Amino acid sequence: MKHPFFSYSVGSRRQARPVWLYLPVVFLLVSSFSPLRSQDLLKHQFVEKVKSIVSSSDAVVGVAIKDLSTGEEFFINENEIFPQASSIKIHILAELYRQAGEGKFKLSDIIPLPESARVGGSGVLGELGKNTVSMSLRDYAVLMIVLSDNTATNLLIEKVGMENVNRFLVSNGATKTRLQRVMMDIQAAKEGRENIGTPREVLTVLERLYRGELVSRTASEDMLSILTKPKGGALRAGIPDPVELANKEGEVEGIRCDVGIVFLPGSPYALCVMTKLLLEPADGPRIIREISRATYGYFERKANSNQYGRRVPR
Repeated sequence: MKHPFFSYSVGSRRQARPVWLYLPVVFLLVSSFSPLRSQDLLKHQFVEKVKSIVSSSDAVVGVAIKDLSTGEEFFINENEIFPQASSIKIHILAELYRQAGEGKFKLSDIIPLPESARVGGSGVLGELGKNTVSMSLRDYAVLMIVLSDNTATNLLIEKVGMENVNRFLVSNGATKTRLQRVMMDIQAAKEGRENIGTPREVLTVLERLYRGELVSRTASEDMLSILTKPKGGALRAGIPDPVELANKEGEVEGIRCDVGIVFLPGSPYALCVMTKLLLEPADGPRIIREISRATYGYFERKANSNQYGRRVPR
């Protein structure tokens, strides 16, 4: 009995061919695709897990993830604008290094702490004595990133200029990201002047930093050395301690963000998670922690397994 799948035409005649002649082709097709299936299934499960975390959250959540080796990307609400809170401090750091690279000042310059910069909130400088603090610009930058020191941040904003930060962001492809107020300016927040950004744009800045393209390779490496200094946070909670993380989290009322680069051997990746309209303060860290853990689990297994799913650690 002839079957159209196993037949071919020669001129005006149609001749049947034995099924067994097609088996080598079928075998080659199966052999070609089977080794990829375990990785594809793992990716599908990862994507569905992150979607589930986001959809079950009583908040607005934005996610941007990129494998910095392969270019693989994953996004949810990546172009949504979120208040960045202290995550904006990464961009202030970059502008500081840009101006230092142009010779406007040296990072080693010693600057007395002006009383105009002193504010409360996170950090230590606001608690120190009047007219007793002088340190280098780089030291202020370290306090801004590691302790999220608001006083150090305001000093650096005054030094580099808010509009210069924004121009530098635009030049690096971040057209929606804006520094619009100093730290602890409640009146500005009431007026809607928040420090804002999108997950995708922050991801773009982080990738340029990773590749040594933010200001210069030397500047990028020094900025990363500051960002990788140990600190807690929800992103860190989802990643084992031995794995290096360069990140900056941010928190204000109803907002929680954490953005960074995870230096996973064999599969480094950038991860930005932003949340807003949180129902409870604890929801933000939980959402970020769960997404961070799921993302690490995906990339770690992908990096340390062969095409059939067997573990082959580096």
